[in-house]
Order: sequence, then C-alpha cells, then structure tokens
Amino acid sequence: MDFASPLLELVKELWGLASKPLGHICNLKDNVDALRNATGDLKAMSGDVKARVEREEGGGGARRTNQVENWLDKVQEFEGGVDQVLQEAEERDQIKCLSRCLPRNCWSSYKLGKRVDRLLNEARELQHKKEEFGDFTSLLPLPPVLAMPMDEPVGLDISFNEVWKWLMDEKQIRMIGLYGTGSVGKTTLMKRINNELLRANLGFKVIWVVVSKQVNEDNIRDTIRKGLNITDEIWEGRSQDEKVNHLLEVLTQKKFVLLIDDIWVRLDLSKIGVPRHNKSKVVFTTRLKQVCDHMRADKTLRVQYLTSEEALKLFEKNVNKSLIDCHQEIQDLAKDIVEECKGLPLALITVGRAMASKEDPGEWRNALTKLRNIPHKVPDMVGEVFHVLEFSYDNLDTTQQACFLYCCLFPEDYSIKIRELIELWN
Repeated sequence: MDFASPLLELVKELWGLASKPLGHICNLKDNVDALRNATGDLKAMSGDVKARVEREEGGGGARRTNQVENWLDKVQEFEGGVDQVLQEAEERDQIKCLSRCLPRNCWSSYKLGKRVDRLLNEARELQHKKEEFGDFTSLLPLPPVLAMPMDEPVGLDISFNEVWKWLMDEKQIRMIGLYGTGSVGKTTLMKRINNELLRANLGFKVIWVVVSKQVNEDNIRDTIRKGLNITDEIWEGRSQDEKVNHLLEVLTQKKFVLLIDDIWVRLDLSKIGVPRHNKSKVVFTTRLKQVCDHMRADKTLRVQYLTSEEALKLFEKNVNKSLIDCHQEIQDLAKDIVEECKGLPLALITVGRAMASKEDPGEWRNALTKLRNIPHKVPDMVGEVFHVLEFSYDNLDTTQQACFLYCCLFPEDYSIKIRELIELWN
C-alpha cells in the first residue's frame, strides 16, 4: 500500500505532463476546424472595421485611431500565418495509427497541433480586442490654413500685390482694411489672400470669419475658437469674460492672420478676444471707408471696378466661349453689354452666364435694351446690381425662379447644403 500510493501519484504527474501534448495530437482535427471558423469570423470583423473606417475617413476630416490601425495590422499578420498552417493541415496524411487514435507521425502532428492551438487563442484574443474599441476614428486637427473655393480671379493682381506687401511687413502694419462697393470683388480678394497663405506656408494660423450686417460677437468667438481647435469641453460652461481671456491667451502665443469678411460697423476686437501684437495680422472687408477709419486700420485699400479689358475677359469667361468666334454683331453687342455692367464683377458674371446659350443677335440686342433701362442716376451701385440680378432672374424658367426664391428664405451667409435643399423641396 505504501509502495502503490507514491506510484499512483507518479502516474498522475506523468499523465498531467503528457495530457496537453496528447491533446494537441488527438484534438488536431477539431482544433483545425475551430481555427478555420474563428479565422472566418475574424475576417468578417476586419472587413466591417475597414469599411466603417474608410467611410468615416472618406470626408477627409478623420483618421483611424492608433488602436484600430494596430488591430488591423495584427489581423492581417495573423491571417498570413493561419493560411500557411491551414494549408499544411490539409496536406497532411490523415491516416492514423495506434488504433486510429494517433496520427502516423506523432512528433510533427504535435508541433502542428501546438501551432494551431496558439493561433486559435490568438484569434479569440483579437476578437475580444475588437469589442474594446471606443471610437474607430478621431477628428483630424484643422490645418493652419483652410483652402477657400473660388473661381480664377480676374483683375485683382494689383490689389493683391499691394495687400501681400503689407502682410509681409512684420513691424508696422497690423490691420488692413479693404473697402468698396458691394460685389466689387472684396471677398474674392480675401479668398485669394487666404489661398496664397496656404500655398506660401509661412507659418501663419489663418482664421476666416464672416460677420455680416447683424453682428453676433458670440458667433465670432465660436468661429475663432474652432479655428484654434479649442474643444467643446474646454469652451462650454465658461463665462463670456473667461472665453475672451482664453482667446487672448491662446492667440497671444500664435502667429496668426484673422480674415474678417463683411464688416458694417466697428468691431472692438479686444472685447472679442483678439490681441493686437507683433505676431498678428487682421484683414477685413467692408463697404464703407469710414469703417476702416473707425477700426483704426494701419493700411486701407479701395477695391476698384474692373477695367474695360478685365471686364471683357471676365464676361467672356462666363459666356463660356470665345466672342471672336461669334457673329460680328454679337461681338459689338457684347462690348456694349460689358460697358453697361460698369466693371462690376457680379454684374458681368450674372449677365455673362445668362447670355451663355444665346446664339441669335436679336437676343443680344434685347438684353442690351433691358440693361440700358437701368436708372444710372441712382448713385448707389448696389441698386444697379439689383437690376442686373433682376434681368438674370427674368431669364430663368419658372422652376428655376421658384428654386431661387426658396433659397432667399435662408438667412444671410447661411451654408445651404444641396442634399438638404433637395430633401426640403421633396
């Protein structure tokens, strides 16, 4: 009895040591099947994750998190190792010996079974890791300068070069005011400045703000803080004074250009949170020269109407064909129409587009007659723009006129999304 007890313990110990290797051999087929199923599930998960990540990254404003990218790399590496093991298992001779319980080559079967078991555990671990994901992507920080969409500018080279020279002055010039009649090209000039700053990569943080007639200082601050990547968590819950002080603190440490479009009255930038220091530049547009004076601009520039040559070039561009190839009468009428537009870009663009499909000289004569009925004695050129737009509106069909009037219901400077607009029309 004393001899049997230690022997029994020895047998149990030996069996414990042998059971796991024997399990690798005896359970090889079942484990291979389990690995094949787990791999299929993992591939499906990986495909779903890739599709979601690519969809969220498609807009260009997000990228996959490091956790997700690392997981996808591990799954890809895992799949390569599994393919090799499964291929080896399929090629192996499945004829068994030892009463059909063990394969013929026990050592190689043991090694294969061990690899299968390891990969099976790895597949389960990767499946578990996927369930731990929070966000699949994170928002990218805004670049220092965002490109502004715009058509190729016409007739702004002289104005742009002057403003650019002032922007490059690091010592004296801090604030620049651009003024001129509505629709004369002030915003287009600002867009060109913005995009040139992007191209030049001078290290400026550029922030674009639209003000319009109804000033809302809170909206201006909110636009600036978003341009600085200040998160909602940091911003929300603060008092107005705290928000102002926070903007002042952040902007004081940065080299920035603030582009403010369409100011109608003086803005106290210090109350908004914008410092005036040697790293900053502020460029704003306004229709009124006196606003430049009230803003104490270091330099002001009047954005002029286009010259006759520039006006004809812009008009021809929007007619979308060379006037040289047109009937001589149309060429002559086109020059008269351009003259009636008084060098105003908006007028040239709208009339040019309205005449794009007109091939009959009679239609051009009719257009010129309408334009000449505009009351030129009205000193405010905005009135002339209205009549030019009225002419363009009259050339729309009934459906297009209805669509145009519907868009007029939106607030000034509202970003109208095409998809949303179509849904509203439906």
